[in-house]
Amino acid sequence: MATQPVFVGTPKNGKVQIANADASNQKTVVTAASGGSKVVSLNAVSTDTSARDVQVSITNGGTSYPIGTLAVPIGAGNTGTVISVNMLNPQYITGLPLDADGNQYILLVSGDTLTVAAQTTVTTAKLITVVAIYGDF
Repeated sequence: MATQPVFVGTPKNGKVQIANADASNQKTVVTAASGGSKVVSLNAVSTDTSARDVQVSITNGGTSYPIGTLAVPIGAGNTGTVISVNMLNPQYITGLPLDADGNQYILLVSGDTLTVAAQTTVTTAKLITVVAIYGDF
């Protein structure tokens, strides 16, 4: 047990794009540090002309553990009328811990990766971009 408090270090961001060629394969957004990592933001933007469901998972040791699936609307975050998708929204992923401001976050342990996967293939020449803001312990 630590005798001193442990805080998240330098802020980082992880980013990945899901393209047609990725089909429904998982893409890594964050790889946890040896001391663990804390993901405080996870957002999706889409240029796709079709809405897509995107699954968020924690993967460790080759096994994927889905924590939620979210709908990413047509053009999410890519137009002035459709906002980007907050993938840590408690309406879609429940049971995550809350910070002092009431925002959900994800804790990853050494060996974890945070992955995303479109549940159906993205339209040719279109992308779903997922960006995470996180820090390592």
